[in-house]
Amino acid sequence: MKKTKTKIDLLMVGLLGISAFAIMIGAFFKLEHWLFGDIIFKTGFFTSFLFGSIEIWRLRRTIAKLKEKLEVQG
Repeated sequence: MKKTKTKIDLLMVGLLGISAFAIMIGAFFKLEHWLFGDIIFKTGFFTSFLFGSIEIWRLRRTIAKLKEKLEVQG
């Protein structure tokens, strides 16, 4: 079964990528003791946690729908 990527899937992948990039840039800034490194690092972790939680919620919802579909068929 092949699942097509929807716009929300692509958006979430992009947002998770941006938050991972912010974590890396924030870590680099902190290592170099540049300004705003701590803020960028914490913002990246917060957004990563937020978008990751949303993705987990979406995955649980998809699994519940598939279980329901299998129970109806079986």
